[in-house]
Formats: sequence, C-alpha cells, structure tokens
Amino acid sequence: MKFYHYLSGILFMLPVIVLAQNQPPPADPLTLYLNKEKTHYLKFGGYLQVWLRNTQLNPGSKINDSQLNSVTDVTLRRVRLKVTAMPVDHLMLVLQLGPTNVNNLTKMDTYVDLLDGYVDYKINEYIAVGGGRSSWMGLSRYATGYTKTLLYETPLINLGDINRRDITQRRLGLFVKGIIGKLDYRFAYTTPYNTGGTAPLNTIAVFNTKVVKPNWSGYIKWQFFDKESNVMAQNQGAYLGKKKVLAIGAGFELQKDALWHKNAINDTISDNLKQFAADIFYDTPINKEKGTAFTFYGAYHHHDFGPNYTRILAIGNPANGLDASTASFNGSGNGYPVIGTGNSISIQTGFLLPYFNQKKKGAQLLPAVGIQYSKFERLADPMVTYDAGVSLLLKGHSSKFVFNAQSRPIFRAQADGELTTTMRKMMYVLMYHISID
Repeated sequence: MKFYHYLSGILFMLPVIVLAQNQPPPADPLTLYLNKEKTHYLKFGGYLQVWLRNTQLNPGSKINDSQLNSVTDVTLRRVRLKVTAMPVDHLMLVLQLGPTNVNNLTKMDTYVDLLDGYVDYKINEYIAVGGGRSSWMGLSRYATGYTKTLLYETPLINLGDINRRDITQRRLGLFVKGIIGKLDYRFAYTTPYNTGGTAPLNTIAVFNTKVVKPNWSGYIKWQFFDKESNVMAQNQGAYLGKKKVLAIGAGFELQKDALWHKNAINDTISDNLKQFAADIFYDTPINKEKGTAFTFYGAYHHHDFGPNYTRILAIGNPANGLDASTASFNGSGNGYPVIGTGNSISIQTGFLLPYFNQKKKGAQLLPAVGIQYSKFERLADPMVTYDAGVSLLLKGHSSKFVFNAQSRPIFRAQADGELTTTMRKMMYVLMYHISID
C-alpha cells in the first residue's frame, strides 16, 4: 500500500474525531484528548531525514552498466509517521510507519513499512508488559536505534544484523520492562521472521534455511544521576545539556540453531547466535547559561555467530552492480564488514558549543567523533572505521543540519587467502533532520 493511502486515511479521520469530542482545540495541536481530564489521548508525530551524499565507491562498483569511482546522490534516509494513543488508563498503543533508504535506485520498489504496531500495559510503577511488532529488544543501549543522534547515525555495530530476520530492527514478540529505583530493565521474547537464509558454506557460518527458533534478549542499566524515560524503546543519544545522565548497562541476545556451516569432513553443523554487550553513557551540562554540554558513549560487543561469520552492511547502497574481476570483499557501493564473530569496541563523543546568541538561546554547534574497532575471526586485519562530524542545531534535535565524514576500510583476499586492508574509502553526508512531536 502506498504512503498516501495511509496519510489520506488519517487525514480523513481527523475531522471526525475532532467533531466527536465537541470541545475546543487542545493547546497541543498534535494531541487529541479523549476525556476532560486529558489522561486519554491520541497523539501524532513524525520525522524526516534527507541526505545529500558523496560516496567513494568500493572497487568494481557499478550503477546500471556504468562502473564509477564515486557518486553523489540525494537519499531519504528515514520518513516516519507515528501515532501514540492512550485510550484507557495504563494502556498505550503505538503505531509507526514509513519508508527507509529511498534513493534513485528505488523508483519501482519504494514501499511503506508498518514498523511498529504494539500495545504496552503498565501494571504498576515498576513493571509494564507489551506485545506486537516493535523494537523492544535487549543487547545494548542502541540496539533499538535512535534519532536524537550525536553524529548522523547510531553506531552501526548496533545495526549489524538489521533485516536478516527482522524488518528495520522490528520483530514480533512480547516484552517486559520497568524501572526499580536506579535500575532500568527490559527483556524480550521474539519470533524472528522465517525469511532468507542460504545453503551452508565450508567453515563459514551463514543464516540457515530451517524454521527459525525464538530469540531471547535483555538489557539492564544502572542510572546514577537523572533518570531516563523508558516509555519508548529508543534511548536518547544526546540531551544537549537538559539532563545529567550516567548509565552503565549490559545485555545479551540468544537464538538457538540460527546459523549453520559445513566442517572439514562436509558435515552440516548448527550454530547458535550469541551476543553480549556492555556499555556506558555519560551526558552532562557544562555551563547551563552558555548551553555547553559533554556527551560520551562507549560499548563493548562480543559476537558469536559461528565460525568466520561476517556481515557486510551498506546503508542506502548507491550502487546496484559489481564487476567481479575488480571487486573487493566489501562488495558494491558503500558496504563494509560491520559485524562478525569476534569482539568490537565503539565510541562516540561530542561537545556542545555555546549558543550563537546568548539572549535568544538559539542555534548551536555540536562537533563529535566516533570510532569502531573490531577484531573479526574471518579478517586478518582489524576493521576500523572513523567518523567525524558537526551538527548545526537550529532547534535542538527537532531541526538540525549534520555534516559527517566517514572513513571505511576495503578488504581484499591475498595470495594466501587472508583478508587484509588494502585501502580506505570516504563517504560524506550532509543531513537535514526535522521532527514534529
């Protein structure tokens, strides 16, 4: 179904709902209150991210029949429309839809995902339960992604298995969450989608073609200063001086017989998916009058997907072909090995500079840097990516420009079969992000 079908349906319903209330418009024009106490409501929101991007393409990359070294394109990274409803006490309904990675290669297959569709029931102040399709999962702080970013994107290691057995980081399942004192927790039981999978390879684990077994995950964090909200699954990337937060967390994700491989005597061996992570997030105002703040995020990931598993990730790949004679291990476009069996460290940190105009408390600059260092079993060299960027905050995270430069490694097989780094490529992104909520 096309996006305008969803939008036209919602717009058609709005006047009906307003008339049914028979009350003056609320102070918040995006919220329709369903009772006089304003405890029951229907709230609308959404956001849009536009990229102007220049990418140095991986060796052998082709767009149609043209082999190119670089390309500049415009991409809709994310478009979202969200409806949050509290129709009765303690029960919240969340619906979210929108396309992802729409570029000039997606003319014929652009579609709109129903991303979130779940209910959340708060039993008491310590525990809530829910179910449906959502990103309520464990492992790490940003395993569910986030949009109020320090740089242009979440650390990509958190997205490494996206769309393997989920839809844009969403799965069908049940979850339990809550806050007990300074302890914030979430645990999820999900049923990954029965899609994809390939035949087993020799000594290299891949997702199998068998019936997919349940996935279990969880994440807990201890909050030392201000508490963070756990109403939604996503955690914030930078509070811009509005909170002082120190959170230390740890999580896991387990799935039995998710992958397989063939051993030296050609037997097919099943591999369990096992992921563990620990992270720390620190965000503090430096000078509230000037608006300065400091943010740091660091995470350690241990992934065990079976022998030599490696995942190449290419966000909004600007290429659609590959010349095999000159290709690298990275594949086409902007792909590189983001996740694999092994260990990884990722860091993002930034410093919010003073307001341009101290009286109006308006625009600010937020420079930030990031790094991912991974030792994957299949690669002879470490996989290291560097990000450096600066955000021009026009209205906090609600309206901002972000410029980001990323350096990624290119791996090639040597005569002895080892995969080593032979060069590096750059990708430059200028993003405009606007959100309405």
